[in-house]
Amino acid sequence: MNSQLHKNRAAYNAIKEEMEAEHFGRAALLHDGEIVEIYDDSGDAYAIGCEKFGLGNFSIEKIGEPPISLGVFTMCLPKS
Repeated sequence: MNSQLHKNRAAYNAIKEEMEAEHFGRAALLHDGEIVEIYDDSGDAYAIGCEKFGLGNFSIEKIGEPPISLGVFTMCLPKS
């Protein structure tokens, strides 16, 4: 698991209950351990994350749902 994911997961977990109460079902875009923005659609969060930070340099948490594993595809993400 890359450091970006570790930082972002820890940041999200620290405020998970608050996020679920206020934004259930939405998607949080995280970068460097901070929530950048909340989106209605995870596809929008992904597109903005790629545009702003580059693939592999951000993460998305679906608020109120367990994280989705990409399985073997996680290993294919660039580390740059």
